[in-house]
Amino acid sequence: MRTPEEEKQAVIEWLEHPSELGKKPYAIEFTKQFTTDDGIECLIFKYKKSIMSPWLLAIASESGIFSEQNKYDPSTEVEDAVKLVEFLKQFWKNKAAEAGEKEERAKEAGRFVGFVLLENSDWTCHGFEKQFKEDWGIELSDNESKDDITKVYMVPEAGPKTMLAVSLVPAPVPKGEADFFAQFNFMWKDAVEVTKTHKAHLIVTVFGADDPKEGGVLYVKAIASLCRDANTLGAYYNDVVFEPKFMFAMADMIKAGQFPLMGLVWFGLGRSVNGVSAYTCGLRKLGKDEIEILDANEQPSELHNFIMCVAGYVVDQDVILHDGETIGFSNEQRLKIVKSEGVNVKGDSLKILY
Repeated sequence: MRTPEEEKQAVIEWLEHPSELGKKPYAIEFTKQFTTDDGIECLIFKYKKSIMSPWLLAIASESGIFSEQNKYDPSTEVEDAVKLVEFLKQFWKNKAAEAGEKEERAKEAGRFVGFVLLENSDWTCHGFEKQFKEDWGIELSDNESKDDITKVYMVPEAGPKTMLAVSLVPAPVPKGEADFFAQFNFMWKDAVEVTKTHKAHLIVTVFGADDPKEGGVLYVKAIASLCRDANTLGAYYNDVVFEPKFMFAMADMIKAGQFPLMGLVWFGLGRSVNGVSAYTCGLRKLGKDEIEILDANEQPSELHNFIMCVAGYVVDQDVILHDGETIGFSNEQRLKIVKSEGVNVKGDSLKILY
């Protein structure tokens, strides 16, 4: 390793990065050098953000430089430094495995299935094909299907193997499922009342896209075009029912060159005795883990905006978050991530300890 003075300069440069302290520390001192049980050399530093701030802990090791901006305690400095080294070791293991992890996730992602709710079964594929071409300039053709009940279209514009299937079912969604989940759309006050009137539905599926995001965009395009039919009442997927005009807004986003995240991921909110919770439903189809924030002492609108920002960051930057890591949108914000069984979503989810 370099000398303590050389490492101190490296720590200062690391802290100056915008995603860390964002500036040169007011003061920094080398305190101790030690070797971990598995042979990693580590130097401990304490630093101050400002003249009035407490001393904070940082390390420079063979695994890298790191600080969680936690208070420096001379009585536990080695123990605390070892925890930072272990965090770095796990971080690099995750990075090394990330390419394979993304590949495995992609195999399970990219399949989008939902239901378009109809006032009655008066629907034709020709009307949809005409509307889709008008909206997106793409001509859909299906030379295999013999009737208008189920149509399967190849859509190479979204990838060479991408397919879109639309199937008419002349009956409501079974077991009152859509009626039940309509209650969770806090953005549409008439969702339940309108949903209960549907007498038929379309099953809409997109699959085969090499890139889940491309498949997702095609899915939103199809749902939005189907919602322009006067017979359409709403769209049910991601455990919620969406209003047609919401899908039109998603279509406008696509036309403006933006990714329609809210059209592919539902950001749910709920109150509990201990606060407000937020969750995502749909990230798994994009190759990411669902995210939850539980029992936060925060305004619902603030929590909703925060979880949307996290999901947007994860999808836009193609990031995989892992158990034990931290996330934040400021130099001071360090929120721990825990992966465990979902509370508001099926399967495991990432809990951000807000």
